[in-house]
Amino acid sequence: MSLTLLIITFFVMLLLDIPIAFALASAPIVYLLVYQNFPPILMTQLMFSGVDSFVFLAVPFFILSGNLMESGRISDRLIKFSEALLDRFTGGLAMACAFASMIFASISGSGPATTAAIGGAIMPALIERGYGREWTVALMASAGVIGPIIPPSITMVIYGAMTGTSIGALFLGGVVPGIMIGLGLMLISYFHAKKVGVVKRRSSASANFLKSFLDAGWALGMPVVILGGILGGVFTPTEASVVSVVYALVVCLFIYKSLTLRDLPAIFKRSVVTSSLVMIILANAAAFAWILTAERGPQKVILLFQDITTNKYIVLLIINFLLLVLGCLIDTTSAMIMTVPTLVSLGNSMGIDPLHLGLVICINLIIGMATPPVGFNVFTACAIGKVEIKDIVKPILPMIIIMLVVLLIVTYVPDIVLFLPRLLLR
Repeated sequence: MSLTLLIITFFVMLLLDIPIAFALASAPIVYLLVYQNFPPILMTQLMFSGVDSFVFLAVPFFILSGNLMESGRISDRLIKFSEALLDRFTGGLAMACAFASMIFASISGSGPATTAAIGGAIMPALIERGYGREWTVALMASAGVIGPIIPPSITMVIYGAMTGTSIGALFLGGVVPGIMIGLGLMLISYFHAKKVGVVKRRSSASANFLKSFLDAGWALGMPVVILGGILGGVFTPTEASVVSVVYALVVCLFIYKSLTLRDLPAIFKRSVVTSSLVMIILANAAAFAWILTAERGPQKVILLFQDITTNKYIVLLIINFLLLVLGCLIDTTSAMIMTVPTLVSLGNSMGIDPLHLGLVICINLIIGMATPPVGFNVFTACAIGKVEIKDIVKPILPMIIIMLVVLLIVTYVPDIVLFLPRLLLR
């Protein structure tokens, strides 16, 4: 009954349109006041202990480095490089949007940041070429999903911190699915361009490939420095986040000179606000998850699943379905904090590799960023493109299907995501 009260209180708060962070805090407080199994001060202790981890320092630093690169207009250089590479093909400019998002993803680690930086910069040209405003906005939202999948990924940092899974291994595991989604969006771009009659042309950008490549060289160097440093044992993922900030400052202030010292306070303020929101959610969700665990929620879920089936492939299918639904309703961080302890316990009982399960969980919830009603990428793209969410439902469906196909491949062919960690982290 106590577990039921905790969950019902949480969903009642959501129905009352209470912000997710406060809904996650309210449910444990109501539980503690009603049952008094634990002293009320436990709530404060759980909140502090929930974020008292060295690994979580990576979150604000990766947010800051992404904001620096975004404000420094690094996206413009990446788009020019991507356009020079792909604009000679049918649908090349739309392909460039997906390709540039794949590269920017390795810089920002954030879905909304990728959507805003790449989609916002390339959107006018896509509309002018005849791709259609609604379809363009749908592509922006979908391409942004690649942000938290290709490393560095704030979502994977959180999972790694919660479970003790190697963040470097998670980063490597996200490379292939991120590329697969990007290639899938490029394929959709090709067929859409054929359908709406976008004319293939060899633009001036194509003729300046070498120039655009050299111009984007420092931006392209960020993922090499981050992943190379982690894999080479030069620094940890947390230290890598600090290195990414220093790299972004040097590139934007002194090499590209796209930022000035006057721009930094506003960027720092925006990063602090975003980081604070994430950390408040993490703290409150940690208290919620602890009480859920204290009430033996994970064990009850395991028994429930074992009553249904002991086949791990069917269990994985059910997990996918539950996470996809949850990702449509709750933000990624909150959903992860709430579900990971239970799902990891369930996975261990079924013999599922924690690294594989972590990537399945992360990709599931990240797809939720592109699905209404709580899709942050969708809100970001619609705000930039000035269209209603309902207007992009139809064009975004094929893109979501591509993501779901990649998710199923990752779920049932684990070597797709595990071979790189095994190869490079022996």
